[in-house]
Amino acid sequence: MKKVSDSVLVQVTSNQFRRLERIDAEDYSGVMRKVAEDHLLLTKKVATNDYLERGIYALKQYYAIAMLDPANAHAVTVPIDPFWHSHILFTAQYRAFCNEVVGEYMDHVPLNKGDDHQVENVGQLYSYTLEKMPALFGEIDDEFWPAQFTAADLICYHKGNQSIYKDVQADRLFEPSISGQAWAFA
Repeated sequence: MKKVSDSVLVQVTSNQFRRLERIDAEDYSGVMRKVAEDHLLLTKKVATNDYLERGIYALKQYYAIAMLDPANAHAVTVPIDPFWHSHILFTAQYRAFCNEVVGEYMDHVPLNKGDDHQVENVGQLYSYTLEKMPALFGEIDDEFWPAQFTAADLICYHKGNQSIYKDVQADRLFEPSISGQAWAFA
């Protein structure tokens, strides 16, 4: 399976590299099984191993950007969401993972699609995430990180700011942005 620790294009500290390796070392087999089961129920089609591995890699990228850019919030769209949701369902494993990667539990915040202001802000967060991804990883998988998106494609985000994920703030790669602070609207 593709590793984020091998794919990151920027210079990272030894602490960041250790955390990237931890992202890669996570046992995602339960996540893959759960996503495959849910995919079959929803689409009546079997998810290919290639699709599942690409989805796990996109999820790893999401965790990596959260760790490398902790002062800013980031968002995902519908294709990555089932992978993140499935990981969260393994609560003890996910909690330990978050503590080791970002220093504390990484909250999942669902988007209220009935709140136009929140939808607009999460769209800005996703645009910010898309802007930073190529600098970190080069090419990104458009199926999981679509450049063209609508409000219907937006689904959830995690909050970021300088007061959370304290264990990784000193090594952050990007300065806090206005869009990264948009999580406060919730």
